[in-house]
Amino acid sequence: MTSKGKPLPLHDTLRDLALLRASSVDLSDLLADDTAPQSSGNVEGVDAQESTTQSYAFVREARTVLRMHNSGETQKQAARIGKVQEELTDVLRSLSD
Repeated sequence: MTSKGKPLPLHDTLRDLALLRASSVDLSDLLADDTAPQSSGNVEGVDAQESTTQSYAFVREARTVLRMHNSGETQKQAARIGKVQEELTDVLRSLSD
């Protein structure tokens, strides 16, 4: 983490970890096979920094998705899509008659 960055709140981090554990996601399956450590210590430091940055981005995206899911917006959109599909099916039936 850079000196300008601030750490994630512990409560949120623990909640996110609990959600991941409850979802039975094996994080090792998400890692690429080419994540073996490099021979140069400097490269490892850069890789660790990049990994940390990607982890923060993942957490931000996961929280965004959870907020969307919990807000019910996805269910509303699914209902709208279902309604449009029904209307299009009706239009196709009327055209074929």
